[in-house]
Amino acid sequence: MKQFRLAFTASLLFFVATNSCSQKTNHESSSIVGTFVASTPCSQGTRPLPGMSVNEDCELIKWDLTLYQDETKKAATSYKLQCVYGMSKKGTTGFIGGGKKLEIEGTCTVIKGTASNANAVVYQLNDSKTKKTISFLKLNDNLLHLLDSDLHLMIGSAGWSYTLNRITKK
Repeated sequence: MKQFRLAFTASLLFFVATNSCSQKTNHESSSIVGTFVASTPCSQGTRPLPGMSVNEDCELIKWDLTLYQDETKKAATSYKLQCVYGMSKKGTTGFIGGGKKLEIEGTCTVIKGTASNANAVVYQLNDSKTKKTISFLKLNDNLLHLLDSDLHLMIGSAGWSYTLNRITKK
């Protein structure tokens, strides 16, 4: 009986260990939903991104977002977000001093509905370190729009927008 308990306990621990490892962000078993890019203003709604200090000098953020999905279920599972931010270098598309780089990965969930549209599809990027969430409204297969913390559209200007564009083929 003791050997049975020992074998059962060992099997249970092995199952828990392997199952918890599979919960980590693993892009190898996933397919890419899409890669989206944008240059947006650094504003109250985008600041602070997880890992970005509230007090940093910032007027521009360049986004590079890759969304992943479960290959069989075709459901969003994870993301990788790379950003460069800082003060823009006048007369160029670059940053003073090269800017600061930020890279975060985590789980991605899809929710239905916002206050203004019950049928809206929203991608929520969850950062496990800071417990912060970044949300994007899916406008169509090629466009995502950044939402504020109340799931309202971030409003741009004549020169700036908060819309990310797909750069990968669907």
